[in-house]
Amino acid sequence: MTITRARHPAGGFRSGLHRLLASFWQRGRIRRPLDIARLISASVGLCLLALLAVVTPDHLHALAVALPVSRAGLFRSVLVVVNVAVSFVVLGLLLATAVDAVRFRRFAIIPGAVAGLAGPALALGVASLAGLGADAARDVLLGTPLHQSAALPVAASVALLVGTDLHGSRWWQRARLALAAAVVCALLLGGLSGVSAVFAVLTGVTAGLAVRVGLGVVPARPPVDTIRAVLAGAGWAVTALEPVEQAPGRVRYTGVRADGDDLRVTVVDPDRRGVPFARRVWRLLRLRSAAVGRPALTFRRLLEQQALSLALAGTAGVAVPQLLGLLAAAPALVLVECPLRGVPLADGGGATAAMRELRRLHDAGLAHGALSGDTVLLLPDGRAGFAHLGSAQPAATELQRELDVVAMLVVLARRSDARTAVAALREGYGTTSIAEARLTALLQPLALPRQTGVRAARRRQLLRELRSALSGATPAGTVAAPRLERLRARTVVSVAAATLAAYLLVGQLSKVDLLDALRDARPGWLAVALLGSAITYLGSALALQAFVPIALPLGRTVLVQVASSFVTLVTPPAVGQVGLNIRYLQRAGVPTATAAGVVAVREALTVLVTVPLLLLCGWLSGVSASRLTLLPSGDVLLVLAAVAAVLAALVALGPTRRLLLGRVQPLLRRTLPQLLAAASDPRRLVTGIAGILVLNAGYVLAMDASLRAFSASLPLPTLVVVYLAAATLGSAAPTHGGLGAVEAALVGGLTATGVPVAAALPAVLAFRTATFWLPAPVGWGAMTWLQRAGRI
Repeated sequence: MTITRARHPAGGFRSGLHRLLASFWQRGRIRRPLDIARLISASVGLCLLALLAVVTPDHLHALAVALPVSRAGLFRSVLVVVNVAVSFVVLGLLLATAVDAVRFRRFAIIPGAVAGLAGPALALGVASLAGLGADAARDVLLGTPLHQSAALPVAASVALLVGTDLHGSRWWQRARLALAAAVVCALLLGGLSGVSAVFAVLTGVTAGLAVRVGLGVVPARPPVDTIRAVLAGAGWAVTALEPVEQAPGRVRYTGVRADGDDLRVTVVDPDRRGVPFARRVWRLLRLRSAAVGRPALTFRRLLEQQALSLALAGTAGVAVPQLLGLLAAAPALVLVECPLRGVPLADGGGATAAMRELRRLHDAGLAHGALSGDTVLLLPDGRAGFAHLGSAQPAATELQRELDVVAMLVVLARRSDARTAVAALREGYGTTSIAEARLTALLQPLALPRQTGVRAARRRQLLRELRSALSGATPAGTVAAPRLERLRARTVVSVAAATLAAYLLVGQLSKVDLLDALRDARPGWLAVALLGSAITYLGSALALQAFVPIALPLGRTVLVQVASSFVTLVTPPAVGQVGLNIRYLQRAGVPTATAAGVVAVREALTVLVTVPLLLLCGWLSGVSASRLTLLPSGDVLLVLAAVAAVLAALVALGPTRRLLLGRVQPLLRRTLPQLLAAASDPRRLVTGIAGILVLNAGYVLAMDASLRAFSASLPLPTLVVVYLAAATLGSAAPTHGGLGAVEAALVGGLTATGVPVAAALPAVLAFRTATFWLPAPVGWGAMTWLQRAGRI
């Protein structure tokens, strides 16, 4: 008995300790994608700040001491008292946050404590590594002297708050406000500088997010009992509620009401915030905004969109699940619907009924977005319906509706054959020859949703058979598949990496330290280079507007020229811009032939203005106060001779000559009459010439500012000749955006005219960054907006 009594308490103690630890270490933790994205952003910001401290410690130190600090007097005495009081408040609120975590979400105290220790450790580690690169970097990041710096306590506090992840707690919110007040006091008292405050916050956020990603967080999904209570409160008491589909951030239940009717309940929580947005952005990069609609930021937004689609479809009489309600359950959202009874279309007939119901859905302004053999149901009364509208888009565009039709064709053709699917399309949906031609072009794997079984379609060659059936050709005939192109991320990355590698290689070969040169650059002139780049788009818009027979808004035309900067990334010079301008004029109501003529006239006038300008500036380069000569200066003659030699070599090649004649002759035949007509209208001619001069002036300004940023300069006529010569070679090069050719021509021209290579290389890098690389992301945004607005 003695042994038994001794063992029971020990076993009970171990069991109780195990239960206590288990209550703190919760199972079923998840890792939020948004936390991973935030961690990457915070880490990049922290690394950039540390790199700046190593490369330019003097500039950061000047920025750090820019904030005024109270050194003495009554104000400082009051600040000291306030700082002490705020520090105690922060400490008390942090303790209250920890107690709150233990009471309601015990697991939260573990990542909070780990993050609180990791924050200052990370700050010391990063600052010490930066100190190895530059002696002053560590002091700039942490503040001086270290024992008086508040950077480490701030990093620990921020990491603790981020690690606990108690967004709904009142103490957590108050602790953030109190910590912000403490940081302000430390800045005014000199315990923190602006740089060290940013560094402390970044290290705290990085450490807290790293712990959250590493250990996971407790999911925000409400338990089943809470869902039952919410449904009962809305008047839908359920006798059974079973999960049928579970995924992080979303779960779907099936239930049975007391009257025997079925329910389908979808619950979404904020754990997967940002995932739908990332998916939509990826589809936007692969396709077009007209095909994917407006991006949704959260699953909550998607569920709200699904409820709206169900309501609109139900009002229009489309056979879809009946919407019963949209309810809130703490941070989650609950969609309640009555499912549609039927069998999958793949198991029965009803091709014509499916097309007829799809037409009714489209007439209601909706696009399904995810059609497959399982989502289309055949109902007992012979009609067809849709099992769910989880990917539906209200206010659907024409392209979205056509993508639905293409997906339905593949679904029906997989079930029977291509001719039956096309016959159902013509009978149930109703099409025209023009609409069928557009559908033929969209019958591509890229345009199909994954649910339609693209691989199976490829194996059975359904897409080819459907194109043959739509075009009226026999199945044995040959129907060429239209080619769909999309911009791949690796294309942009490879182009950028190749250009950077070329710059680094040239810098090594010429013994030029590009990092030192960039560190000594004058930021004011770099800003002027950006201004010159912006001026070029105004000039390009003016040159286009001059010859358009209708009135075009100047702002929108400028935006189109900005959008062309993104297109230039993947097309040879002028090709993408010409195509985009023609498309813009077509959308504005200009006939296609007239639009092509307008753009051709602008390009021809650009050549007619640029060549005399090049010769004039070449002659002006030989004019001085002591001598007057009809020949350009020797340096400019060397540049012109090199350009002429390269162009002559290109013309001497048979393929190049044939290509040049094939393009120039049609261009002259189209543009000569319109050029004569433009010459008869002095106002349009002057506007066009002024636009071309403004365009070139912007580029010359950007080139001159880039040179002056690195303490170099050239006379204006010589600089104009160098730029125009490089632009001519770049336009003749077949590379995207003239990559390689423009850089080589600019560096060669600058060094030939007396600019040291140590200044020419970084100046060209800055010029191309301001006029080619930086406008590209802005151009992508402009192109997306113009597409969504239907302007291109």
